[in-house]
Amino acid sequence: MTTVAGGWFRTMFDRSRAQRPGRTEELANRAVDLMVEHQRTGRADVLEEAVGAARAALAVTPDDHPHRGAVSDILALALLGVHERTGDMAALEEAVEEGRRALATVPRDDPRRAGVASNHGMTLRSLFESTGRPEVLDEAIETGRLAVAAAAEADPDRPQYLGNLATALLARFESTGRIEALEEGIATGRRAMAAAPDGSPYRAALSANLAPALRRQYECTGRVEVLEESIGAARQALTAVAPGDPKRAGVVANLGMALVRMFERTGQTALLEEAIDGGRQALRGTAHNSRQGVVVLNLLHCAYLRLFDRTGSDEALEEAIETGRQMLAVIPSGHRGRADLLASLGVAQRLLFERTDRVDVLVEAIETGRRSVADSPLDHPNRPDNYANLSNSLLRLFQRNGRVDVLEESIEKGRMAVAVSPLDQPKRAMHLYSLGAALNDLYDRTGSVEALHEACRYFGEAGAGATGEAFLRYMAHRRFAQAAIARGTPDAALRAIEEAVELLTAVLPSDLARSDREHRIGRLPGLAAEAVAAALAAGRPERAVELLERTRGVLAADAHSARGPDMVRLRGYAPHLADELERLRVRLGVPDAPTASVPLPDQEGPPATVWEARRQLAEDRRDAYEEWRRLLDRIRGLPGFSGFFQAPGIEELVHDAQGARVVFVVVGALRCDALILPESAGQPVEVLPLTSLTQDTAMEYTNRMFAAVNAANDPELDPVERVRAQQEIFSVLAWMWDTITEPVLTHLGHVAKPGPGEDWPRVRWCPVGFLAYLPLHAAGYHVDDPERTAAPRAVMDRVVSSYTTTIRALARQPETGGRAAVIVPVAEIPGAAPLPAVPEETTDISALVADAQVLTPTTRDVVLRALPEYRIAHFACHGSSGWADPAQSCLLLSDYETEPLTIRDIGALGLNADLAYLSACYTSVTSPLLVDESLHITGAFQLAGYRHVIGTLWQVTDRPAADLARDFYTHLTDGGTVPPQAHRTPQALHHAVRSQRARYPHTPTLWAAHTHTGA
Repeated sequence: MTTVAGGWFRTMFDRSRAQRPGRTEELANRAVDLMVEHQRTGRADVLEEAVGAARAALAVTPDDHPHRGAVSDILALALLGVHERTGDMAALEEAVEEGRRALATVPRDDPRRAGVASNHGMTLRSLFESTGRPEVLDEAIETGRLAVAAAAEADPDRPQYLGNLATALLARFESTGRIEALEEGIATGRRAMAAAPDGSPYRAALSANLAPALRRQYECTGRVEVLEESIGAARQALTAVAPGDPKRAGVVANLGMALVRMFERTGQTALLEEAIDGGRQALRGTAHNSRQGVVVLNLLHCAYLRLFDRTGSDEALEEAIETGRQMLAVIPSGHRGRADLLASLGVAQRLLFERTDRVDVLVEAIETGRRSVADSPLDHPNRPDNYANLSNSLLRLFQRNGRVDVLEESIEKGRMAVAVSPLDQPKRAMHLYSLGAALNDLYDRTGSVEALHEACRYFGEAGAGATGEAFLRYMAHRRFAQAAIARGTPDAALRAIEEAVELLTAVLPSDLARSDREHRIGRLPGLAAEAVAAALAAGRPERAVELLERTRGVLAADAHSARGPDMVRLRGYAPHLADELERLRVRLGVPDAPTASVPLPDQEGPPATVWEARRQLAEDRRDAYEEWRRLLDRIRGLPGFSGFFQAPGIEELVHDAQGARVVFVVVGALRCDALILPESAGQPVEVLPLTSLTQDTAMEYTNRMFAAVNAANDPELDPVERVRAQQEIFSVLAWMWDTITEPVLTHLGHVAKPGPGEDWPRVRWCPVGFLAYLPLHAAGYHVDDPERTAAPRAVMDRVVSSYTTTIRALARQPETGGRAAVIVPVAEIPGAAPLPAVPEETTDISALVADAQVLTPTTRDVVLRALPEYRIAHFACHGSSGWADPAQSCLLLSDYETEPLTIRDIGALGLNADLAYLSACYTSVTSPLLVDESLHITGAFQLAGYRHVIGTLWQVTDRPAADLARDFYTHLTDGGTVPPQAHRTPQALHHAVRSQRARYPHTPTLWAAHTHTGA
């Protein structure tokens, strides 16, 4: 908090100046002048000189001197300044003693008494903040009330006295959790603001003090308008504090913590970045062991932890640990806030272990957790959390060393967390979930059926309780489903998975920025495979396909689908219901902040304690979930909305597939299967267990494929090693044939190459999870001569392959109009290798496609304006895959350095077009966490409305890629004799790839990367 005194020393002590000053007055006035200069310049030597002048004044002042109390007050304030700047506890203790002497010396009717009392209360509050001694805070508040009572209404310093009292009341709230102290503190702070007219020098400091109180009120009520007011007050205060002012750091910390809370509420990363930037700047000129330094360190500690959670940055996590350690070094033992800091530091250390696998860091996290529990008073509101954090760290150690005694201690601490967590507290669900996870590990380790049943009970209670965060409940349902399958109750497992799917909408609110929604989806991997496992265990393969459609391509389904976006349709039909749904989604999204709650519509008065505030959050979540379910039932009763926010039924999916044989290939921890969509409604979904496939081997071969492709394309690698890499790719392709594609093709009856004149059969592959990185269309033994055997062992010698992200993407679209084709050639750009074959590729395509338009200039805006005019778009350029941030995936056009053509630009086009051919690298690759979302360049063009998209799984070589494109358009146009027949795109690519394989039989990197996605 900002001390309301420093900027007003001169005003306060002008009353003590004598017309003909003696030695006492001369030295005292000198001390005041120096303190004012220190406030202006921040110079430490000036402050030390002020202390010396005040000591000298006190030394020459007799005990019965009329200004003795005022001089003691001056010395106390100077010593307080030293403590605030350096953290010197001896200076603070001496300041308190001098303040007591000053207050005892100044007569009750002296007009200076109010100021002296307020200053002493301020010093006592500082002592409390450094020691955590509650009796000191009680004295500070009592002294603050005395100051306000002693001041006349017209006293120009009255705003200062009110402000200091408000700050002490906020400290009482922080210490005890008593909400009435917070409410009184805010009311007192508002009185102070009202008493300070515009232009008053007090207003900046009063705004700075009001801001954190409002932030804490938000944390207790969930009222976003209160948080917005807090941010506004902090910004106002910051504009009035000069860069060199020592108190600027505290104001920056107040603003930063409010921004962190707003980030937690909205997910807007820019808020977090602003908080960190401000904290870094403030810390440069602030001593870490000063009070101002501690609050800035606290801001950075919290903000870095949130940044790590958002980005996975190791640097952010290490900064969080370092700032936590720096705070711990200056917060004394016995301080009430020390337990929370230890808990937060322990969590950060555990996260660092999970990133580095350093056991010494995990052992340190456990020791930190033990200290946190030991330092938590019995009435501490975060005591259950501290037990849970220790339990989680112990669980990680067990998972590392396998010692059952460590696991048993983790379970013991988890039981303590649940035992001391009140039934009506929102974080109880988290503690239940954590205990269930530990018990599930005990079952896995020992086979204890009792532990499995108990784990199911705790997962079920965490998921069913409407008081927990939506994401936590979602994860609890998933873990319950896994345990229920192991327990032999598949119907219960399927119900839990369906509950998890139902919560997806609440977990992913539509008001988040696209990149922040991508981040949240990245925290949900594996749901599709788990849904399939539960549905198949329950004997319902049709439901498995329905859930696959609901759990994959969530972002694409929000933005575009054959049925139309649910929320867009609802807003057009019943906008009041859409508004109500969004309001409930906001209520469900309120995070478990340290003291978070949401006001009930009929709430009377503020909650009394932090426990009460959390109970109210639990009650509101329970009510909001009930309202959510009732509202969904009401919406689904509207005409045409029966499937609102639900997986499309199997009959609708079969209709959308238009008779296509869609093959879902699903790899999970429990089972691996191929699910085959029937050709017509009424027929069953076919289930083919892939008995030779496991999740571990699938991951192994995926990694082998990545490594081999990278090695084969590395020009700096020894040629012999590059040849070996090509052979490794052949090994992976053969493994895919044996374990995945050959069983599927045999099941479908595709056991031989089509005869002369026969149509090639088609298969639409829909790989789930990380299998999407593998070229299933190229699986096989390519050493065989396909012309000499009736049953060649390669997918491309038996069928034409396509890929689809979802079944709905196959739905029939109306015929397109517009001009034939546009070619976007980008042969040379800064910072990338030239593509010398692009001009020839452009010439070849122009010769085959009549009226093809070669676009110039090839800039982002020109391309975006041109695409809606053409049925076919051909890009010959570099591509960039945003592995860590898929939103940054782009095609490298002429102005890519300043205006990149990103997947967001492409996906937002909303076209009805035929074909996009992407003769570029890595267009079908995305982050492993988002692989089921198809957030890549190929997926963006399909989302934009192109029926057919040709993309690549890895880096492709310039010249061979141009040859393949020429062969493709030759097939598509019958050698240039007819306009492009876009409906023949799958067959044209299939024949072009087989021709490429014939040219380069020993180099699969040149022909296995190209894929067709679409109908």
